[in-house]
Amino acid sequence: MVQERIISTISATQARVHFGEVIKRAYVSQEPVVVEKDGIPVVVVLSFPYYEQLLQELKLARFERLSRMAGLEAERQGLTEEQLEQEIEEIRERLHHETYG
Repeated sequence: MVQERIISTISATQARVHFGEVIKRAYVSQEPVVVEKDGIPVVVVLSFPYYEQLLQELKLARFERLSRMAGLEAERQGLTEEQLEQEIEEIRERLHHETYG
């Protein structure tokens, strides 16, 4: 899970003038920096490792949501775990064949 992080906010002018420092702050301290234009947040500068972590967590959340939905649907249909595994394997084989021939 993503840790609670301190988020700094700076103006677009400050970001432009001190861009190297903004990058360093985001990378070294793993601290996201929100850049505002006319008082409205428009972009966030964050380190690449933190960005990758966020993407991974989004993928995991999506997988968990889809797994939960599949389990509920299998339960609704009265499928056993073995039947569900067989169906998943058949889908995997069909997709592999469609993709790779």
